[in-house]
Amino acid sequence: MELKDLVPCYIYDKKTIDDACEELKRELPGFDFLYSIKANPFVPVVRTIAGHGFGADAASWREVEESLACGMKKEDIYYSCPGKSEKDLRNAWGKCVLVADSLNELKLIQKIAAEKGEKVTVGLRVHPLYVMGSGTQGPSKFGVDLEQLDELKKVIGECPDVRIAGMHVHLRSQVLDAETIGQYYIDTMKTAVMLREECGADMEFVNFGSGIGTVYDHVKETPVDLAKLREKSTELMELNLDLKARLLIETGRFVVCHAGTYYTRVVDKKTSHGVTYLIVPNGMNSFLRPAIASLVNNVAKGQPVPGMEPLYTNSNEFEVKVLNDSAEQETVSVVGSLCTALDVIKNSVTMNKAEIGDIVAVTNAGSYAFPLSPQFFSSHSIPEQYLKTDTGYETE
Repeated sequence: MELKDLVPCYIYDKKTIDDACEELKRELPGFDFLYSIKANPFVPVVRTIAGHGFGADAASWREVEESLACGMKKEDIYYSCPGKSEKDLRNAWGKCVLVADSLNELKLIQKIAAEKGEKVTVGLRVHPLYVMGSGTQGPSKFGVDLEQLDELKKVIGECPDVRIAGMHVHLRSQVLDAETIGQYYIDTMKTAVMLREECGADMEFVNFGSGIGTVYDHVKETPVDLAKLREKSTELMELNLDLKARLLIETGRFVVCHAGTYYTRVVDKKTSHGVTYLIVPNGMNSFLRPAIASLVNNVAKGQPVPGMEPLYTNSNEFEVKVLNDSAEQETVSVVGSLCTALDVIKNSVTMNKAEIGDIVAVTNAGSYAFPLSPQFFSSHSIPEQYLKTDTGYETE
């Protein structure tokens, strides 16, 4: 198959995913890794990551089942999200490690365990007293506030069939500073030690969440210094000599973001009030994040805007280019064909002069791209996804 026969489509490069997985394993010994399925649940991608021995951070029972189907072991699948219903818990029961997100969820798990006549081991997500980097801690829909320690102890006492055997914390995504990440790991480990002492909870695992970011803007950002993070983690390993916990990091988009490229085609070209537009099908309805970035940039008017993950990271998230050999350059706005002015891939981008029929490529499309986009808006066709391997393309 040739690219011209596949567009519009997402193509994920297997070698890029393989290299990123091996980099994490090589640079951060002593940790195990969980792939955040929601970043890109395309089955060939998940199967590739599972092949490196990674587990899953699952945000639904369907992601639990996909993880199992892709070859992950149930003891390597951690089901953690707020608002799990009784139905959700029953559907995931016995297929993964349940991570309770609230006191009520602990009670629900106890109810099911008592009904089944089983003892169940779970993790607990906590909302800690510390922050990751600067700022102050505020309210959160995630986890149990550590200020509620007395109430937590009471609920644990009311759940005789539930054993807490691990802790999960996640405060931020897309952090590129190794010092900030490393200190967060240490603070989290100290909290795990405190929970063991205060609540009698076993700490067989500590899940630090994500935090290891990936570079979107290659001009202004630099990758996480994994060697420095490994050095910073020395104190963490010393704290773990007594705890002997399994140390888990969620990969987030680190292993998939740069592996993906989105392709669409120029179907029209027009000029209005001096602005040249390249019109493509499957714009924001097939890749939403560029439209969000354009919207934020228009509102911000040059002022810095903090990331709003997973919808927006920074003002220069994507490289957009026309795949042709034209020696002539032009400045254009690449826009989609939806009936809304918000359907923008990128405004005022200078690239090779395009003609109708040329293919447009958008980078950083390996994570929070296809699954995050409103694909049914206007009932357009939905792009296909492919995993590019040494021998061709995998679709399932």
